[in-house]
Amino acid sequence: MSLHEVTGVILNRRDVREDSRLYVVFSHERGKLEVFGRGIKKAKAKLGGHLEPGAMVKLTLAQGKTGETITAVERLHYPAKIMQSLDKLATLGFVLSLVDGVTKPEVREITLATFLQETIERLENFQADQLKLSRFRMWFTWRIFSLIGLGPELELCVHCRKALVEGNLKFSSLLGGWLGLECWRLDDQALVVDMPTRDFIRALNRNTWDDLLAYEVSLKTEQAAAQITTAELHHVLEKKLPAEKFLEFVRNC
Repeated sequence: MSLHEVTGVILNRRDVREDSRLYVVFSHERGKLEVFGRGIKKAKAKLGGHLEPGAMVKLTLAQGKTGETITAVERLHYPAKIMQSLDKLATLGFVLSLVDGVTKPEVREITLATFLQETIERLENFQADQLKLSRFRMWFTWRIFSLIGLGPELELCVHCRKALVEGNLKFSSLLGGWLGLECWRLDDQALVVDMPTRDFIRALNRNTWDDLLAYEVSLKTEQAAAQITTAELHHVLEKKLPAEKFLEFVRNC
């Protein structure tokens, strides 16, 4: 039997058969993997408690005919502080779902793996109100788009390639970026935004979290940026994240 180790974050899990689970892990060594935890739901199973979504783990895997099976687990870190806050837990679910949704199996992404780990650690120690967590989710979304090469055009008109002038713009997820006034007609469904919103979107895409945390905008601009981020997210994924339903529930509590 061939054994090997990977280190990564548990993104998701689902039940298979009566006593087993399939785990999605984003690893440093191999990117996203699907591995079996056979018998993990049995009362005497010892490994299941270490394999919660968000946990940083080292897995020993055995290659079989139908896939890889977990034979041993070492839990390196569990974000216990996140579990004490419903808002943080909802944000963690969003982070994990987004990484799962935009990555392909067996594509090594060391920078993304490190960024995911750092994001979870930052979220665990984060002290903020719901508005700041909303900004955190937006920042994470734009950073992920940039890391995987799916970021839209944010400097020029995506159609005519001309410089963007002062005044209202449109953001077209369909076409992949800003539309200048002369090109508005190309996407009637695109969102119309002002220059402060455009500048904030650029900040979300470029700034470090510490710089972005100190970035002052109006509530209107924050909400407009959230609308653009959501539109871009749904366009990239071609679906709504399951975690977004939980976020909506938390906001309404």
